Amino acid sequence: MVLRDPGSTSPLRIWLDSRNTGRPGGTGVATYTTGMRQCFTQMGCDVTYLWDRAPDATAPPPNTPARKVLRFMHALLPFPTRVRRRQRPDTGERCWFVPDLFRLANVHFRIWNRPLRLCGGQPPAIMYSTYPLPFLVDDAINVVTIHDLIPLTHPELTGIDRTFMEKLLRRQVALADVVVTVSETVRQQIVDMFHVPADRIFNLYQPVSITDAERRAMEATPAIAPAGCFLFIGRVEARKNIERLVAAHALSGTARPLVIMGPDGDDQPDFTPRTPRQQIIRIPWCSRESLLRTLRDAHALLFPSLAEGFGLPIIEAMALGVPVLTSRGGATGEIAGDAALLVDPLDTGDITQGIAALDRMTADTAQWQQMVARGHSQAERFSPAAQIERMTPFLAHLSRLSATGR
Repeated sequence: MVLRDPGSTSPLRIWLDSRNTGRPGGTGVATYTTGMRQCFTQMGCDVTYLWDRAPDATAPPPNTPARKVLRFMHALLPFPTRVRRRQRPDTGERCWFVPDLFRLANVHFRIWNRPLRLCGGQPPAIMYSTYPLPFLVDDAINVVTIHDLIPLTHPELTGIDRTFMEKLLRRQVALADVVVTVSETVRQQIVDMFHVPADRIFNLYQPVSITDAERRAMEATPAIAPAGCFLFIGRVEARKNIERLVAAHALSGTARPLVIMGPDGDDQPDFTPRTPRQQIIRIPWCSRESLLRTLRDAHALLFPSLAEGFGLPIIEAMALGVPVLTSRGGATGEIAGDAALLVDPLDTGDITQGIAALDRMTADTAQWQQMVARGHSQAERFSPAAQIERMTPFLAHLSRLSATGR
């Protein structure tokens, strides 16, 4: 099915924000953005990014004092900001951009308590924001993605300003045409907290895939961690339950090292070994190929997070045939289904027992084989094909909204 722009024979035009694309180390939102673009493209849409810089600029301008003054003066203006269009010098591809867009929109919202309005530039049928960003595009259907409400439900676990985020989310939920989220857990939280009508909020989950090219690159990548380790992947911060994980790993008595892979987070949890025998290996964020190689070679993924909106490593591990231990309840329990070993993330003893149980399993045991088989089946629920199936009625709904002017 190829959807068309209203009143046109051209494919449905969609802009995605570029805020999380190309960031060093990558983020879960960046993976989400890339996956959604691929799905929209496969569905026949004309998809491009809305950038915060001109196509001949490799990065946003430095955030100098002079730049901050200019940004503040621009943000004071009460009328819409024009979107510019230019062709990329290398490919000739058209590029839509607003210089300094994301910082400018943030300052504008803090001043006016409303999103920055963007106009001109031949607006698309749909502006699909992959994150709650404080701007809206005039004459387009504006979709905002809310991945989680952690700054509101667990403010002690994040460095994000709760007051600002709640104000931003309330305004975006009220003004956006459609709200999208990535799990039923978060969808229900949004409904309960913001009283969003059912026909304005959609749970699309998230496409998760490991391509053939990635698998080939993974095979050719040197190992950076010992095979058979226990592995944690994610930001190293209190929200990820690092200290209980390290304590449980020590108490389990396993001889397998615990590899903690990911960038530093908002705080600094203590991941030093709890016993002389315990081995902790800390690996900063690495290339995608190295991450996948380490995950594939791991004995199991340990992911007893305290709060998530989705839990991307869970499905990536299952897709690679790696058993998973994760938190019972919430989004992690929803995403893992019956394919993971679920534990109480607040109970170090329960996490310990889970690690010990996984430690005793081997590839020839029935329980191991069952976990791997169920994991593969669960991962298929989030494949690009399954995602496109979920997105087809959603995109048809957006097309109808666009055709009727909402």
